[in-house]
Amino acid sequence: MAFRGDIQGGQPTTGFLEGGLANLAGSQHLAGIEKTLRWKWLFFGGALIVFVTGISSVIFRFVKFEWQPATLTTQAFLLVFGSLMMVLDFPIPHPHKQLVVLRDHCYKFMLFMTRFMGRGLWYLFLGTLVFQALWDYGLNWFFGFVFTFYLVLLGVGALFKGWRISTKLHQVREMIVNSGRETGHFIGREQNGLSKEQFRALVEQVTNQNDMFTNDELDYVINALSFTPYNDGQVSVEECEYWLQHGSMLLV
Repeated sequence: MAFRGDIQGGQPTTGFLEGGLANLAGSQHLAGIEKTLRWKWLFFGGALIVFVTGISSVIFRFVKFEWQPATLTTQAFLLVFGSLMMVLDFPIPHPHKQLVVLRDHCYKFMLFMTRFMGRGLWYLFLGTLVFQALWDYGLNWFFGFVFTFYLVLLGVGALFKGWRISTKLHQVREMIVNSGRETGHFIGREQNGLSKEQFRALVEQVTNQNDMFTNDELDYVINALSFTPYNDGQVSVEECEYWLQHGSMLLV
C-alpha cells in the first residue's frame, strides 16, 4: 500500500531542487549526526584534541628548526582538519547563517562526516596521527596517550552506534526484498518520496515493531539513504530504489 503524499507529513510534488539552497540552512541540523548534546560535546572534544595537537606540533617543529617536510605536512594536516572539525562540531544551538553555509560546504566535500561509521573510522585514523605527533616525536608522552585513548574510544563508540543502526536498517531491507515488494508498493505515483513519518510507518508495517528506530535514528537513516549531504527530510524514489537493490549492507 502506497503512502499518500498529503498525509503523515508527506509532500506530494515538492522536490528538493525547488527548495534550492534555502532548504540547506533550515535542515542543516539534520545534515550532521550530532543531534544529541552528548554526541555534540564528544565530537567537539575530539575536534579540540586534533586542533590542539596540530597547532602545538607545528609550533614545536618550527622552534626546533629541523627540516622534516613529511613530518611538517602530517602536523599541518592535523591543524587544518582540526580547524574544520571545530567548525562542524562547535556546540552552539543557533549558529550564525555564515557558519551554517560554511558547515554545508564542509559536509558537501566530507560526506563521511554525516555517517557514524565514517566518523568512527575517521577518529581512529586521527588517533594514529595524534599518537605519532605527541608520542613518537617526543612532544608529550602523557598527552599522547590520553588524547589517543580518547580518540580511539570515540571512534569505537561511533562505529558501534553506526553498526547497530546499519544492521537494523539491513533487516528492514531484507524483509522488504524477501516479501517481493518494490518501491511502487510504498510510494504513490504523485509522490517524490517518503517523509520521515511515512518511512517510520513503512518500517512498522514491514517489521510489526513500533520501536525499531528512535526518532533520532530515523534522521540518521535518512542521512545515510540520501545521495547528497542536504537532508530535506525525505527519502526520494531513486534513493529508495537504490536501497532496495541487492547488495552489501548500507552503512549509517
